Amino acid sequence: MSRKRLGELLLEQKLVTQLQIDEALRKQQELGLPLGEVLIRLKYVTENTILEVLSRHLKIDFLNIAENDFQVIDKSLAGVLPINMCQRLRILPIFQLLDEETKVITLAMADPMDERAIREVEQITTCHVEPVLTTSTAILGGIGKLFSVKLDMADMPKMEEGQAVAIVNKILVTAVGLGASDIHVEPHAQEIHIRMRVDGVLQVMAAINSSYLPSVVSRIKIMASEQNALMKIEEKRLPQDGAFSRVIGGHAVDVRVSSLPTIYGEKIVMRLFDKDRSTHVSRIEDLCMPPRIERIFKRCIRQASGITLVTGPTGSGKTTTLNAVVNEINDAEINIISVEDPVEYHAHDYVNQSSLMPQAGYTYARALRAIMRQDPDVILIGEVRDFETAEIAVQAALTGHRVFTTLHTEDSAGAVIRMVDIGVENFLVSTTLVSAINQRLLRKVCPLCAEEHIPTMEEMIELGIDEDVAAQILANRLTYTIKKGRGCSACRNTGFKGRQGVFELLNATPTVRELILKKQTSDVIAHKAREEDPGNLIFEEGIRLVLTGVTSLNELKRLPRGDYKLKPVAEILRD
Repeated sequence: MSRKRLGELLLEQKLVTQLQIDEALRKQQELGLPLGEVLIRLKYVTENTILEVLSRHLKIDFLNIAENDFQVIDKSLAGVLPINMCQRLRILPIFQLLDEETKVITLAMADPMDERAIREVEQITTCHVEPVLTTSTAILGGIGKLFSVKLDMADMPKMEEGQAVAIVNKILVTAVGLGASDIHVEPHAQEIHIRMRVDGVLQVMAAINSSYLPSVVSRIKIMASEQNALMKIEEKRLPQDGAFSRVIGGHAVDVRVSSLPTIYGEKIVMRLFDKDRSTHVSRIEDLCMPPRIERIFKRCIRQASGITLVTGPTGSGKTTTLNAVVNEINDAEINIISVEDPVEYHAHDYVNQSSLMPQAGYTYARALRAIMRQDPDVILIGEVRDFETAEIAVQAALTGHRVFTTLHTEDSAGAVIRMVDIGVENFLVSTTLVSAINQRLLRKVCPLCAEEHIPTMEEMIELGIDEDVAAQILANRLTYTIKKGRGCSACRNTGFKGRQGVFELLNATPTVRELILKKQTSDVIAHKAREEDPGNLIFEEGIRLVLTGVTSLNELKRLPRGDYKLKPVAEILRD
């Protein structure tokens, strides 16, 4: 019997409508989750309904892998598949049979009809996959059991003697040791999941009994009531914010804390700012920009006046770039003042840094008005969020100051339109803009477990590579160094270790200024700028990093593709 897709099966049995399937498919593109999970989130079907349909159609028995504390899982399989792959595909290896005649891996799957996931596992393991059906919830719990670094409770004191302190300390030390940017303490029905964002991706690190939640949350709130913000232990119904500073694992770390009430208790997120690691990026050269972009960008930031915009989504390294800019231009002969929310990097001499306090009425706009009376030469603004802030920034640039700030936009040309959308007149943007640089962070292939990856045409086209460019890559495969990480203990079986910035630059040339003045769209501005300066756009720069073995092909999905034709491979590599 041929395998039908889940949507077809549900439609055949009149469990969903075509409109619901269409909506779920649109949502799937946004979330990147299996269709079944999207349908459940939209409340079109229940998880049990999907399991019953799949079990009957595929003649695959349902396996409760969560039974008896996940004892069905073979713990020795932690190194077989990368944790990020298991999380992305909602799969979990539970048994492997290897002998002279047979190579089989039993794979728990939320969607056993996901043939692409099966092919991917077979390619990595060189084993035949035998899928079994289970729930997404059970798979995520199993991932926590298989891959987690368990908090060792055996040698900890009793709760009333300070066990919460020991648990929180162990979480923080582990996070700093891994270079995590965020810690998520997530309450669920039976367990608290501890997840950490390492190299931009959340990883399940531990699972502890849910009975510890009140004490763990209280301990974090006590720690987070140090810096002008009191987190109330007894307040569990409303979100709260706090902060603290500690020396953790030999590192000076600032921590921002956010609490959020959920149905199982308060969820805590801690964002870590490791001040010792922040010194590793001190100049523009440390950002690993392509030589062409670095050369133009250095020239732009030394203009006598005007605005330079650093753009990209949250967590793309914008603050790191601004810090590098400040260190590049820092000089005893100029007055550099920054206003940030909060100050993440502590700069060197001659840089005056100010941190916002919105609860006291100290906002970006109020800070900038005060800064203008401080005889500034260079003004750094953590982020332009509203018209008032943008207006003062533009006026500062018009009156002979250098201004550096950040925006959340998809590409460098989009920064122009964003300023206009905020309320700044086109002629003011045209007059003051010096450059806009857009950036992302891609994970680097772990050097200890890197191996050659031979991509398929289908794989490259699906990631957004034009067919002719994909054909060039395949035709000259031996010329390039395309790699992926197999997964090892050094990278916690993710296949990645560290991240690298990817950049594209819009230089405000006379042509670009004229287009802004004429109120042209970001697409027109980007197209004309590309005609003037045919350097790599951000997706092309990502391809260059893939072909030189820095990152993996799959990381391209983190980059905006844009509606433009890619350059030939030889030109991409030459940039």
